[in-house]
Amino acid sequence: MKKTFLLFLITFVMSVFKAQSGGTDYIVILDNGPSMDNQRFSDMKLGATKLIEQLLSCNPGNRVAVVHYGAGKYGDTSPSYKPTLYIESDFTNNTFVGQLIDRRLDFGDHFHEALGLIGTALDGGNSPDIISSQTTLNRDPSAPLVVVVFSDAERNAGVFGSESYLVNYDYPSLNTPEAFKNVTSFKVDRQAKFAFIHLSTNSQAIEAAACIASVGGNYSGSMESNTDDPDYGILPRLYYGRTSSFGMSSYEVDYWSDLAGNICNAAGWGSLSFLYEPSGCGTNGVQTINGQFTLPAGAVLNGFKLVMRDNATAADYTVNFNPTIYGANQFTYQLQPSDFNLPSGVTGKFKFILTIQYSVAGGTYEVISWNGYPFFDYDINMDCTTKMAPKDQLKNSILTISPNPSDGPFKVTLDKEILSGKLEVLDVNNNRIFTKPVKGKVFEMDLKTQRQGIYIIKVTTDKNEVFSGKLIKK
Repeated sequence: MKKTFLLFLITFVMSVFKAQSGGTDYIVILDNGPSMDNQRFSDMKLGATKLIEQLLSCNPGNRVAVVHYGAGKYGDTSPSYKPTLYIESDFTNNTFVGQLIDRRLDFGDHFHEALGLIGTALDGGNSPDIISSQTTLNRDPSAPLVVVVFSDAERNAGVFGSESYLVNYDYPSLNTPEAFKNVTSFKVDRQAKFAFIHLSTNSQAIEAAACIASVGGNYSGSMESNTDDPDYGILPRLYYGRTSSFGMSSYEVDYWSDLAGNICNAAGWGSLSFLYEPSGCGTNGVQTINGQFTLPAGAVLNGFKLVMRDNATAADYTVNFNPTIYGANQFTYQLQPSDFNLPSGVTGKFKFILTIQYSVAGGTYEVISWNGYPFFDYDINMDCTTKMAPKDQLKNSILTISPNPSDGPFKVTLDKEILSGKLEVLDVNNNRIFTKPVKGKVFEMDLKTQRQGIYIIKVTTDKNEVFSGKLIKK
């Protein structure tokens, strides 16, 4: 009887281990071509970072490598104008990898040739056109390989020094296997899948990128033909088209989590996600964390852990977190300034990283999550200070802003009439963007000429009453 029970227990434990899917190796490829101005690259970097966070959250075994492609070193006055690769990092599950991304290259962009260089790195070869100190990519041969591309490239366009090519530079003919030779090699020889995040409105470019993308996702539009493609003629594709920018709109909060769900296998693992709207300045304006989790069958939740990570140094600071769990698997917690354990005088921008720990079949496991809010690369900004009158001289009240988020025009509404005062618009670094005298209860403003981001809207009355709120500029 004891032997039977022991055999049953061992079988159960082994079944749990087998149910937990192994990790995937991801190569995140960033286009560094000349059309990537500072704002576009910044938006692309933020998107790549948010996607990397989702992938590392999805399965603890996932690893990510980041590479840049261009045609010369960024800032070089005598570039090579040759297809060039910069490997930001080898495959890693280091949770700081997304913060290390920086622009490395410039000039032309040749995606097909960049894939050839990535193949060289995967095979352990050498190439003078891989200019980073990291020259190889050490893939786990037992793990699936997924290539995620961020690009605004044309199919085959441009003049020397600023070419933009998705297809084979030497054999760019439409609807031919030669145009996609390196892509096909990755799909067939390395069993790789491709997901393509593409900023373009050009039909030929869109159809070429859709042909590069693998089966999956939701794209069912037209695509170029490649008869050698193992996915030939099959829809939908993992093609994610963008028409104006890599930045997210207010209705795209789940964009990166949805994309990650299409290219990540999380079978057998618990899951965790949360949303937090970044506050304008410091910890005094912190708000509520809302989220949800799932556990494998038979698992017991052991607890939560929240840290606040310095974006520059990767130092972690513990944050008190004792959420209320409601429903089957949802939780909420209203943060307070007293929950933070920060050194005096600390500066910088920080991100929340939340962990749940659970036990199942005699083992203990952890899954992590970053803030799923996709609009900013930080959750807490300690670089700003809000200059106000002493606390005993003012009353802090909340104003209403609509619409919020806004493309530019918005309306500010107070909860009472004021005889006189001033309205200020501040950025998150406390720089004054605009000020004007006001009276009454409702005021109209327009920030259409300002960049995307969070702005602080503050009304100060002649009696030193302060009304404040946050506006998200899309």
